[in-house]
Amino acid sequence: MQVAALVPAYQAAAKLGEVLLRLAALERPPVVLVVDDGSSDATALIARQHGARVLSFAANRGKGHALLAGFAALRDEFDAVVTLDADGQHPPECLPGLVRAAETGAELVLGTRARTSDMPLARRFANGFSSGWATWLAGQRISDSQCGYRLHSRRLLEHTPLTPGRYEVETELLVRAARLGFRIAEVEIPTIYGGERSQVHALRDVPRIVGTLLRLTGEGLVPPAAMRAARLARSGDVHAVGATGTRSLP
Repeated sequence: MQVAALVPAYQAAAKLGEVLLRLAALERPPVVLVVDDGSSDATALIARQHGARVLSFAANRGKGHALLAGFAALRDEFDAVVTLDADGQHPPECLPGLVRAAETGAELVLGTRARTSDMPLARRFANGFSSGWATWLAGQRISDSQCGYRLHSRRLLEHTPLTPGRYEVETELLVRAARLGFRIAEVEIPTIYGGERSQVHALRDVPRIVGTLLRLTGEGLVPPAAMRAARLARSGDVHAVGATGTRSLP
C-alpha cells in the first residue's frame, strides 16, 4: 500500500521538525505533504528542510481548506492518505497501526483518544458530545469524532463530497463516508496534550461544528444533490469492482 502523510500546519515551526523527523524514522516512511495554511513563521522552510513536499496558502484559510487541498494533491498518486497534526499530539509511530487496519479492508481508519484526565475538561465534554451525535448520524460507534489522526483510502476520497470549511470538514467526512457505506475502523492512540494553545477557536469553530452536525442531521432526511450523486457513483463503483471478484459492499 502506497501511503502519504498529509500535515496541515499553521504557525507550526516550533514543533513541525520533530514530527517530520519521527515520520522519516518509521520503517516504511511515507511521502509527506505539508500544507502551510498562511503561516508567518518558518513553517514552510522547516518542512522543505526535512524533505517534505510543501503547498502554501498566501493567507490563513482554515484546516478544512488545507485538508481538501492536500487530498486533491495526493489522492490520485497514493492508495491512502494519513492526516496528522503538526504539533506532536498525534504520535507518528502510530501511523503503521492505521495502515494495518486499512490493509485488512477499512477505508476510513480513525485514531481514537481515551477521554482521560490528560484531556482538558472542556475538550472532554465537547468530544463526548460531538462523538455521541456523530455516532447516531453515522449509524455506528464513533469514539472520537474530533481526532484528526486518520487514514483515508483513495476510493473514499474520490467518492465522498466535502464542503470547504475549517475543523467541521472532519465531522462531515466521517458521517458522509459512513452513509456511503465505507468501512470504518478505529485504532487507539495516546492522549497527548502539552502547553501549546489549541488552534480550535471556541467562538468560531465550535458553532461551525454544531452547525455541521445539525446540517448532517437534516441530510439524513433530505440528502443534498452531492450526496445523491455520490451514492449513485458509489453504487456503480462497487458493482463494477464486485464483478471482478475483488470487492463487494461492506
